[in-house]
Amino acid sequence: MRLQAWQVGLDIQAGFARAIAVQRPRHGWQLRHWWQHPLPDFTLREGILHETAPLIAILSCWRKTLPVTFSLRISLPAQRIMQQRLAVPDRRLCEPARSEFIFASAAKQFPLSMEHLVMDYRAAPHGEDQIVVTAARQQEIQQWMASLAQAQLYPNVIELAPCALQVAAHAAGLPGDALLIHPLDDGILWASPHSLPFQFGLTDDTEIDEALAQQIRAQYRAAALCHSQCFFSGESPLPAMQCWSPLSAIIQLSAPLPANPGAFAPAVGLALRQEDY
Repeated sequence: MRLQAWQVGLDIQAGFARAIAVQRPRHGWQLRHWWQHPLPDFTLREGILHETAPLIAILSCWRKTLPVTFSLRISLPAQRIMQQRLAVPDRRLCEPARSEFIFASAAKQFPLSMEHLVMDYRAAPHGEDQIVVTAARQQEIQQWMASLAQAQLYPNVIELAPCALQVAAHAAGLPGDALLIHPLDDGILWASPHSLPFQFGLTDDTEIDEALAQQIRAQYRAAALCHSQCFFSGESPLPAMQCWSPLSAIIQLSAPLPANPGAFAPAVGLALRQEDY
């Protein structure tokens, strides 16, 4: 039986680039490769690429360690994502008119005009009769694509970092009501539980404490539905916070493994994510 191609999740944040490659033979996901590399200062600031040449050089070297063909998935920095919630339009409106109406309505609430944005939308779960519109700056996506192309990397999937975190949590068997907190090198990212209404946020704090955990829970609009504990993808000093490893989503592991598996949560989620069809 022919093995599937590697699915590679690449997560680039301020401080580090991290990647996970998996393959799915008959008996479940198999870890084929992991990689992390420190990035020079100011490569990425507040989610914006500033120094591309060192990043391209690092990724070019990494590319040489990968197979000729693979499925690459990347995440967009959460700092640069914009979202708006809108009422569901008249259900008699069909595509493509439906999408055009939604994007035109959302664009009025974003700081840039529609032609400068790349937008997508999803229905809000749990019968809220709303949709969530997500937007990114087209120029910034083009900059990411150009830099990756210079390293001979061509993404098959572009995902949001908090959505990748949700995929990893779901695959690792976390409860559907688990509020997710993930440490970044320059802050903390949180994401809603994978079975509850979607929302995410960022803080500039780099250390988690009880007050910050409570602040994050207060920001989530459906916090009353969440598990009593937050789930932290790292080593947490808080007794009221449950730590978890994204590598538990992968059945077949072999040493050596990362010393800091929690840091790979977005990369794992990207690698395990289904492709868009």
